[in-house]
Amino acid sequence: MDGFVSIFYSILPPFILLGIGGFARGVGWLKAEADSSLSMITVRVLYPFFIVFHILDSGARFDLQTITISCFGFISILIGFCLSWLISKFLKMDESNVRTFRFCSGIFNYGFIAIPVAVALFDEGIVVKIILFNLGVEIAIWTVGILILTSKTFSLKGILNPPAVSVIVALVFQSIGGKVFIPSYIWNVIESVAMCSIPIGLMLIGASFYQLMRSFRFSSGFKIEMGAILVRNFLFPMIVLFYVCYGFIPDFLLDIRKVLVVQAAMPAGIFAVVIVGNYSGDNETAMRSIIVTMVVSIITLPLWIMYGIYLLP
Repeated sequence: MDGFVSIFYSILPPFILLGIGGFARGVGWLKAEADSSLSMITVRVLYPFFIVFHILDSGARFDLQTITISCFGFISILIGFCLSWLISKFLKMDESNVRTFRFCSGIFNYGFIAIPVAVALFDEGIVVKIILFNLGVEIAIWTVGILILTSKTFSLKGILNPPAVSVIVALVFQSIGGKVFIPSYIWNVIESVAMCSIPIGLMLIGASFYQLMRSFRFSSGFKIEMGAILVRNFLFPMIVLFYVCYGFIPDFLLDIRKVLVVQAAMPAGIFAVVIVGNYSGDNETAMRSIIVTMVVSIITLPLWIMYGIYLLP
């Protein structure tokens, strides 16, 4: 019990930031009209600076380790999509919303919640591992994920998004010398902007979550909610932690176990709502999948992480 309480307190800060964002939306300080511009600033400026800062501040570069970490991220999302497909078949979900369910339930909250939780549990060194892991996640979402959501032709267009491009640019720059070419005053600016990324991102997510909660309605027969909880809060963590314990991990990549422990416990990613809206998916299904997994994760997230840490060598 002490272990659960300790982990619960260590992962509390990001949830407090979510609560601050929700409170700000509730009292009218963070209006919905600001979401579009703030989201754009976060995704196109703050988070890319965060990525560049951590990659250049580490020894990361293009090598077998980088590629392998990204492959783990890609495969993790594919496992999520496969599980959501199986559960949708098992529960005989309606064809009108099944694609949105498979997409949203297949994606975990891999960035703004996972990173501060990982830092709280381990150390700052894990951040760059998660960033590289998330490159594979982004590729899977914008290729296989969009194919699942829309049933249209396989496309690579979405891969060229600011976070993914930032990883590539930072790794290339690192290979030619990295931060040694950056004046200290410029580096201070990069660091300052980077440090804004997670807090603002979490508050934006909290505001969006508050907005979603206000219009939340359960689905007929609760199939969407039950399916999402099964995939995200139970089956996916079980499979990933089984691999952490018994699967093959290369000797040069032992820290990937810590990344997998954190990512396995994550609820559905709230950014999926934006993608679903942009591709004319079912917003209500997206909302249901995300909200129920977020709420249930208040209990399951620390439990899975506690068990995952116990499994680490």
